[in-house]
Amino acid sequence: MSRSAGIVGAGQAGIVLAAELLRAGFRVTLYTDRSPEDYLADRGRPTACLFGEQVVRERELGLNFWDDTAPSIERIHLDLCAPDRLVLFSVAAPMRLPALAVDQRLKFAHGLRELATRGASTRVDAISVEKLDTLAAEHDVTVVTAGHRSFGPTLFERDPKRSLHARPRRNLFMVNIRDYDLAAGAHHEHLKFSFIPGVAEIFWVPFLDKDAGVCRSVLVEAVPGGAADRFTDVGSAEEGVDVLRGLARDLLPWETEFLAPAAPTSPVTWLSGAITPTVRKPVARLPSGRGVLGLGDAVVLNDPLAGQGANNATRMARFFAERLAARGDRPFDADWLRGQFDEFWAYGRFVNDFSNALLEPLAGFQQDLMIAASRHPEIGSAIFDGFGDPAGLFPWFVEPAAARAFLRRHRVSRADVLRYKIGVAGKIVGHQLSKRLKAPG
Repeated sequence: MSRSAGIVGAGQAGIVLAAELLRAGFRVTLYTDRSPEDYLADRGRPTACLFGEQVVRERELGLNFWDDTAPSIERIHLDLCAPDRLVLFSVAAPMRLPALAVDQRLKFAHGLRELATRGASTRVDAISVEKLDTLAAEHDVTVVTAGHRSFGPTLFERDPKRSLHARPRRNLFMVNIRDYDLAAGAHHEHLKFSFIPGVAEIFWVPFLDKDAGVCRSVLVEAVPGGAADRFTDVGSAEEGVDVLRGLARDLLPWETEFLAPAAPTSPVTWLSGAITPTVRKPVARLPSGRGVLGLGDAVVLNDPLAGQGANNATRMARFFAERLAARGDRPFDADWLRGQFDEFWAYGRFVNDFSNALLEPLAGFQQDLMIAASRHPEIGSAIFDGFGDPAGLFPWFVEPAAARAFLRRHRVSRADVLRYKIGVAGKIVGHQLSKRLKAPG
């Protein structure tokens, strides 16, 4: 007789895990507080861009419902900007594998319907800890994939050894926009990043919206108290787009024409808030003594700056599906589940370290890497491929000696880097001189 899995939550981790376990012969029951219709009627959800192997894995699982409609993201363009309205340098390069960004309302609604056709049972209900204990008794293994707000710290305990932050490092605003002027917006046909160190990171993502089709999803990661931290009191999508226009006018004037005609894709496709990056202990003990496994944002929550939420959820689901399937008829006891998570963490820690690293100012050797990438697209590709495989960035993106060795392998000498830096410095001086000459008097 096949083994039984109860999965709480029908988001990225829950849908992928269910598809993997069904393929492995498990009897799967999904417990979700939303039906497909509820998902489609929901307000906008966070921008989720899948990179590299995660896109491939969804395709292998038959969850690729949007290959013909969602924009294929094959290049990234990054502008590193100064706070006084200047692009210091740009990095533009292709990725090894295309990325895809699809409205999660579509993904989760279609995923639930597809899994039902494959034999999964679905129960639409809000699951409390008490109900979780009851359903855990019905399955060989129970996995909680519902996001971090569903059960909170009362279920999965914070892991102080793996959690670096005690408070949010960015204030977040997201809005999906249509009717922008693509012809006036340089490089917006690609996934575009606008980084203003110490102020904000802004992501302009080619996106498939439930209502508007192909559009752009804009995510602003503002340093608290900085010049871009102006979305806290936004009360509507329209107001948010107006504030975004003001931000562009003040900090990124070359984006003003692109945004001038823009409108939100619907009144509900916007979000604001903040996230404290947190790693929780992966197994929770219920009042009965039974243990449940946590996956995805339930136990590993990263700031979206590195775009790892849905990607890490997919990796975790695949890893644990393989381990659960290989367990045979042996019990899925708490010690075994914790041991599997520790093995996953041998990779997962790179995701965490990459996400946390981007929240900090770039070190001098990292600045050298980025400046070199502006002149050498193959270095840019290596950096951008880190969004699909963060482990590939280690150690050369986080250790000075390894970074220098990496540049040498790409035939970039210290003298080359110094020459590139002089060029950037000259650009800054020219910009400041131009401002003085234009100033009245």
